[in-house]
Amino acid sequence: MTVYSKLISDEHEKYEQIIETISKRFTTYGYERIKTSAFEQYDLYSKVNSSINQLEMIKVIDYTGEVLVLRPDITIPVTQELAHTIGNLSDELRYYYVQEVFRQPFEQHEKIGRTQAGIEYFCESSPEADAEVIALACHTMKDLGFADIKIEIGHAGFFNELVRNLPLKPQQISQLKTLIQAKNVVEIGPFIRNLDIDEAVKQAIEQIPFLYGNPANVSEKAKQLSLTGKMQETLDYLMDVYSILKMYGLEQYLVVDLGLINHMDYYSGIIFQGYVGRLGKPVLMGGRYDQLGNEFGATLPAIGFACEIESLVKVVPDSEQGTRYPIDVKIIYGKEQVELAIQIANELREQSIKVLSVPTDKGQSESRPSAYTVFLQQDGHELCEGDNRISFVTPVELLELLDGLKGVS
Repeated sequence: MTVYSKLISDEHEKYEQIIETISKRFTTYGYERIKTSAFEQYDLYSKVNSSINQLEMIKVIDYTGEVLVLRPDITIPVTQELAHTIGNLSDELRYYYVQEVFRQPFEQHEKIGRTQAGIEYFCESSPEADAEVIALACHTMKDLGFADIKIEIGHAGFFNELVRNLPLKPQQISQLKTLIQAKNVVEIGPFIRNLDIDEAVKQAIEQIPFLYGNPANVSEKAKQLSLTGKMQETLDYLMDVYSILKMYGLEQYLVVDLGLINHMDYYSGIIFQGYVGRLGKPVLMGGRYDQLGNEFGATLPAIGFACEIESLVKVVPDSEQGTRYPIDVKIIYGKEQVELAIQIANELREQSIKVLSVPTDKGQSESRPSAYTVFLQQDGHELCEGDNRISFVTPVELLELLDGLKGVS
């Protein structure tokens, strides 16, 4: 195996391990895996008010001349399907996915297709439900071996309520969102000073970038501003979510950011994003989207989040793999031991153990590490784990020696 092919193999193995770890964590919270179509009707996205940037969509034309798009999002088609099949929400539903999404990159080095793993929890809005989803996001990052986790929590309603009655054009609101999201305090002041709005509101807008940090401290700072009743309700709701997250023992990972404005317009309630290590961009993003179902004539309140697997591959600590191996058992057999090697490999694979079986003359060229190596030779058989070698005679004896393997594979 060349150095280049080994790097590709190692990266792919890490990719698969991350997906396995994430999927396992999602299932512990009661989520079931789903899939959506790779191709969707263009109208699904062009006619939905709360959608992604249409310039990012990869468009294709089918044999009938209909315009389709390669899946740019997963939340929207899942919501549409539920709207058509069940209508209004009657029971809570929990789904997770691991799928590629396709968007036209604005940076030349970025790929069109990226793998997303995420969850969609269809449920009524409550601090308990929202806290549980944020806890799941945090636990997922912990499972991947991160210690330096930061989850920023905000609420789409805080900014929306602040600007709801202001005489601003959509372009001005968009520009203000961009300045606040970037915490560009240098330009926010001059921008709002030229607007015909109340002085107390101007001061509140200028303070939004500073409403970041410890949840209790942010709450106290925000209360000093001129808040509407709706904004105060939003603040109280965030503190209720924080109180529940403290019960999960996760308060050290949490900050409140009232200037958090997600680029997905369909988020209408609590929003959050997660950072790890020194990576300068979020590794996961999510929020509540209670009104998205309305676009399809249904009431489907929900909250969810997604993370990008390719970004995680770059930053997941190598120690996360620990003593895990691409192969559990490598069987190296002599020419006369072919039948025995097949018998042993079949039995182990039936137990969901990863087995690689290679003849002796190819054993040296197969460089992928394994937890155990079995040598089948005419003059005797051995099971090796590191420097420890154990002789055995029959397949049954070998299986007994490997009995503990299933607990670590």
